[in-house]
Amino acid sequence: MHAALGRHLEKLLDYHLWAHERILEAVASLDEAVYREPRGLFFGSLHGTLNHLAVGDRIWLDRVEGRPWQFTRLDSEAAPDRAALADFLREGVQGWKQWLARQDERDLGKLLEYRNMAGQDHRQSLADIVQHLVNHGTHHRGQMSAALTALGQPAPLLDYIYFLPLRQDTR
Repeated sequence: MHAALGRHLEKLLDYHLWAHERILEAVASLDEAVYREPRGLFFGSLHGTLNHLAVGDRIWLDRVEGRPWQFTRLDSEAAPDRAALADFLREGVQGWKQWLARQDERDLGKLLEYRNMAGQDHRQSLADIVQHLVNHGTHHRGQMSAALTALGQPAPLLDYIYFLPLRQDTR
């Protein structure tokens, strides 16, 4: 997979992992109670939001791989503690990168027919699903950044533009 679209999606997945790492670093020093306390986020706490990202990444990976879902709810527990959750997030992105490496440009334009968790039928291109995955992560990491700021903690720089100079392949 060396075509332009594939390289772009690979770069987005690299960004997704990089941004996960930044937010994991930002919450690492928080007391466990603060980390798990409801913050008014859609998935409650910082932990709940990170957990949701891990679950969502895997549900989408299961869909594109044609496997049964590992999770039946968007708030299912992916891992019991921070370290295991961090590993689960990293492994999920690695799974996406392995999947992408097996695709070619034609594959990425193919439509995936699937049912969402509410049972509604949908069709999206595989490329758009990868874009959605990364955008979904950006959305929730932004929520977490706001929660960290409200706690008086520094919010990590998560913008894609800050990631780009760190990447070796600038194509």
